[in-house]
Amino acid sequence: MRFGLVLAALMALGYASCQEDPASAEARSAARKHSLPSSNGTHNELTIFCDRALWEDDLGILLLDQLAKPMDGLPMAEAHFDLSRIDQNAVSRLTKRSKSILTLAIIPDSSATLVLENLWAEPQLVVAIIAPNREALKRRVQASLPEVIQRFDAHDAQVLARRIQSSQSATIPASLANLGIQKFVFSKGFKTTLSKPGLAILREDTRKSIQYLLAWEQAWDGESDPSQSILEAQNDLLVRYFEGSQDGSHLAIEPRIPVVQSYEEIGGGFVYLSRGQFRTEGGFGGGPFVTYSYIDEPHDRIVNMCYLVYAPSMKKRKVMMELESSLRSLRLR
Repeated sequence: MRFGLVLAALMALGYASCQEDPASAEARSAARKHSLPSSNGTHNELTIFCDRALWEDDLGILLLDQLAKPMDGLPMAEAHFDLSRIDQNAVSRLTKRSKSILTLAIIPDSSATLVLENLWAEPQLVVAIIAPNREALKRRVQASLPEVIQRFDAHDAQVLARRIQSSQSATIPASLANLGIQKFVFSKGFKTTLSKPGLAILREDTRKSIQYLLAWEQAWDGESDPSQSILEAQNDLLVRYFEGSQDGSHLAIEPRIPVVQSYEEIGGGFVYLSRGQFRTEGGFGGGPFVTYSYIDEPHDRIVNMCYLVYAPSMKKRKVMMELESSLRSLRLR
């Protein structure tokens, strides 16, 4: 079973890469895609095909340490991926339909890391890591994991964007359009509660959560690192416009938990990412936030989009993934 699984992956890769006519290969791939069943599973779920003997060795510890580590910015520990492991000889047609699959196998005289899309279902990403012995497999897994995690994260984001498209607003409200936002995919449930020049606040109440979208612009000199000024501006706006349920209380960035910041290139421009938590000063309650700050060089400014989620009775990893998918869709005029 193990050999057959990896052989199928090898054959799929070889078939796609050995065609003389790329257009014909694309046509065959498209035709095959339409004949595949729908994949199973939601975002951040990962199925691992790995025999127990390998898993109970150091390999299982390595995988758990990297794949199930807690995500940044959440009030309670929630794993990067929800993992399920299946022995290779227990793989079935149903488990082959998992949306995200990592398969690990030892095959004599073989060493490879294969990335295969829509192998048994659609949409699906299968990563096969193959090595000739245990030690070689551990080394290859350790070397490959950072890129593998990035690939599964990108796959989750792509699938998520497709799945939530139908529930998104087709038009941009005036409160956001006034900030120069040309495109932004977000939930239809958000309603504007405050709109001022350079500032907008929207709110959505769901069955288990209250979600806010805080959008604002700030000047930028084109040279200095804006990461701290973004957080300072965000905190000032939370204090000024977000009252708590207790008299005299207000929201603020939680100072005892470091905000994790990074930057990426999205849509052809640079974006600063901030993930952290907020709390109620003078009261109780809090939750996670994620802020995407889009650098708008032609206009010497930064457009900031921050989602805040208050949902004390539910896990927040998946909803934060959905909100980040929304933030990544933004495009400026």
